[in-house]
Amino acid sequence: MAGMHAGRGSLPLVLAVCGFVAIGAIIAAASAWTFVGQRLGEYRDAALMEAVAVRAKGIEQNFSRELQQKWRTLKLIAEEMTGRDDPSIRASLDLVVGDTEKVSWAGIASVDATVSNASAGMLEGTDVSSRPWFRNGLHGDFAGEVHPAVLLADLLPPINNEPRRFLDMATPVLDETGAVQGVLGFHINHHWVEQYLRETAHVVGLDVYIIDRTGHVVVRTDGLESPIENLQSFRSAMTGAPQTGTERWPDGRTYFSTVIPALGYQDLPSFGWSLIARINNEAHPLTDFSGLFVTYFSVLGIVLAALTGLFIVIFIQPFRKLADCAKAVMRGEEIYPYESRTTSEARILSAAIARLQNKIQP
Repeated sequence: MAGMHAGRGSLPLVLAVCGFVAIGAIIAAASAWTFVGQRLGEYRDAALMEAVAVRAKGIEQNFSRELQQKWRTLKLIAEEMTGRDDPSIRASLDLVVGDTEKVSWAGIASVDATVSNASAGMLEGTDVSSRPWFRNGLHGDFAGEVHPAVLLADLLPPINNEPRRFLDMATPVLDETGAVQGVLGFHINHHWVEQYLRETAHVVGLDVYIIDRTGHVVVRTDGLESPIENLQSFRSAMTGAPQTGTERWPDGRTYFSTVIPALGYQDLPSFGWSLIARINNEAHPLTDFSGLFVTYFSVLGIVLAALTGLFIVIFIQPFRKLADCAKAVMRGEEIYPYESRTTSEARILSAAIARLQNKIQP
């Protein structure tokens, strides 16, 4: 009888198999979550690093190309000045300004610093000898820093209740002999620059900052006023060193940022600007993947449970029947021995139980 009770407290084979499968599934899922999650995080970081660099370069090129188009227009007008009368020149200047507000003012000043022709006739006859665009334009191509409207402050209405600001372009006007006879200058509307960069940056999911030679933030598209002078990317921009990496910003969040140390396109004179762009490190969160991962392993768990149940019915259930049959034989009951041919082991046990029954029964 002791042999009959030897199995008490032992783990049933069905439960053992289910436990083994469950533990194996949990270990596999945890390992996959750790490995795949880590790899996916690394892939996302690399993708964001590349995204901020490529998108920032695209913004820089498109913006520089916009400015270069205005520069080519300025050079073309300057080259075609010779032999043209004042009404024709003024018509060209009016056409440049138009109603797009990209160029707020275009004018020509003679070598004595007096404006001879200008869009809408504004500032004609005015002395501009103190203006940087004129002084620098006498000596060659010039692109100037952003500055508030001075002479035009009372002639042009403010934008959004803010005074006008301009960035300057200027080039010498030459006569037939190649001597300088004046300076042609454009005042580019700073509000248009801000709007263009803000809209472009928003489309590609970046925040953009334009920094001048003095460290002044010319344009920022995040709508904030928090200082950025202590950032490594800002220092890189000031030293002219390209950089791409992660960085904690004043708002306490970490961003992927990149630095383009010089803006330019073809023959556009340098404004002395650098560009910093950033993208949120949560721009492409892993939450979507987490949901997909859970769904996948939930379905996999259901399939695994079904296959485990099928395995138990086909392979484990015969052993339980053989065990019941063996118990009956050990109790001396006259039964027809259960036969199983699902596995070679089950077939051997069936034969062994049958022989045991023959030996026990008289």
